[in-house]
Amino acid sequence: MLALLADLGLLALLGGLFGLDRRAAFQLMLSQPIVAVPALSLVFGHRPEAVWLGCVLQLLWMSAVLYGANTPPNETVGALTSAGIALLYGRHIGPVDDAVLALAVLLGAPTALLGRAADQRLDRAGLALAARADAAAQAGDLRALARVPLAGLLRVFGSHAALITVGTGLGLLVAWGLRAAIGQTLTTGLAALTRYVVPALGLGVTLAMVRRRRGLGLGVVFFVVLLVVLGELEPGALP
Repeated sequence: MLALLADLGLLALLGGLFGLDRRAAFQLMLSQPIVAVPALSLVFGHRPEAVWLGCVLQLLWMSAVLYGANTPPNETVGALTSAGIALLYGRHIGPVDDAVLALAVLLGAPTALLGRAADQRLDRAGLALAARADAAAQAGDLRALARVPLAGLLRVFGSHAALITVGTGLGLLVAWGLRAAIGQTLTTGLAALTRYVVPALGLGVTLAMVRRRRGLGLGVVFFVVLLVVLGELEPGALP
């Protein structure tokens, strides 16, 4: 239990840092699922499963685009929660098979919506921080002015760290109970979901974002590449 709590604490730290990269600081694209999820495997292991998850989750959350006043689902929270469930399951409970991967994706996805709600609250709180900065500048209080950006960064860090950690902890408990309770038929169904339905859904989301004449050809290329990648990674044998 202590080892699991330590890993959750480390996940909170990493999740908070990746959350900062999303739009508050850095913006080096490290918060994207295809980068962030495999990066977690450097700490928690299970690299093939993490690479597979990163690729599929990147496709699933491709439509979560930040622009203007748009506040999309927080793909970083959703992806890292799914990855945390899968990787910590493999680290502390049992093997990460296709059924566990499917449960991780399904249980982690709703946290992206919670992340969007948190982002909206942070945006409203940012207006108060901006007013505080204006007041500090007018008063000539440079120390107070310097603390305003730090306060904003800490809020973003804490929001992502809390959502990812709590979501992972609760999801891990649910995945543990469900994986132990389901029979062979449902296990086969979850494996098919992992191998075929989730990648196909991700491709559909990606193609919906492509609004060019060559979109179909590009989709075919992506599909072939994904088939090759999935064949190479082999996260688990389909029963």
